[in-house]
Amino acid sequence: MNKRNCPVCDSTEAVVIMRFTPESLYVVAPPYRLEEFKIEEFKNIIKGKEEFLTYSKCRNCGMVYCEYIWDDDTLRRAYLDSINHAQNKDGILLINKRLSLARMWANILRTLKLLGKEKLEDLKIIDFGCGWGDFLDTVQGYGVNAVGYDLDSEKTEFATERGQRIIGDISELKSFGPVDVVVMLSVLEHLQDVKNSLNLVKELLKRGGLFVFSVMDYRSIYIKRNVNRLKNNLPTLTRNLNPVFHVNIYDYKSIMRTIKNNNFDFVSTDNVLSLTDFYKMRNSMLPARFFNWVEWLSTKVIVWGELGIAAYVVNKD
Repeated sequence: MNKRNCPVCDSTEAVVIMRFTPESLYVVAPPYRLEEFKIEEFKNIIKGKEEFLTYSKCRNCGMVYCEYIWDDDTLRRAYLDSINHAQNKDGILLINKRLSLARMWANILRTLKLLGKEKLEDLKIIDFGCGWGDFLDTVQGYGVNAVGYDLDSEKTEFATERGQRIIGDISELKSFGPVDVVVMLSVLEHLQDVKNSLNLVKELLKRGGLFVFSVMDYRSIYIKRNVNRLKNNLPTLTRNLNPVFHVNIYDYKSIMRTIKNNNFDFVSTDNVLSLTDFYKMRNSMLPARFFNWVEWLSTKVIVWGELGIAAYVVNKD
């Protein structure tokens, strides 16, 4: 298998910090709830590839990632063959999931307003990695023109049957743009070529358009606790530590570097979604130390977060 460079700084220098056994993946840390996962299928998928089940840490910037490039067949089988779609689909019925998406949509609207948009006049949105289309369900309405893109045909067929518009071709997606908002919810951790994917996001967005994404946070207590359990040969308690499904493990620092390296302006996060960042952009009357304190607080809240980071950034190009 080929190796890839650090997805944040492109360095080739990395050291292995976590090594998995097949048992630790398909028994104690499946990528979905255990009852949704076809364990025997996953055993067959990773057979002969056990030595590549590792996470490495970049010596230059500290990013944690899987160095190995998984072949298309392995990824296709892992995503499409090993998941019980019927049970996975039930997750979109959870009230907490609906509340989470509703909060994110409210935060997107709040952010757009603070960036100067007063009306939803043909607001164009792309949900990149739309899955079952539940976020599209949340945002649809008069004045909103939202489309989805996903590689899982079973999920997109379900979304299409419920009236959502799904675009299955990148060139057609580009024709739909430029758009006001691109959303990637729990997508970046899966991408083997982050740079090209973010270049595509910038191509799809208007100048000043909003890119909203969420990733799990490697520094959260929840993840750290499971890393320690793994190092002590104990069963882990999370689905997130799986170098086949989650090839990039971000934290606040690596997210900030990714945003900067790809010419986005950081706006805010769901963890501390206050108006202070916008006030900083529009009005410099408050002392700089106040904003420094807010930024410090934001990093602390993210560190202690249970799940991860949801960030709102603006396209500068």
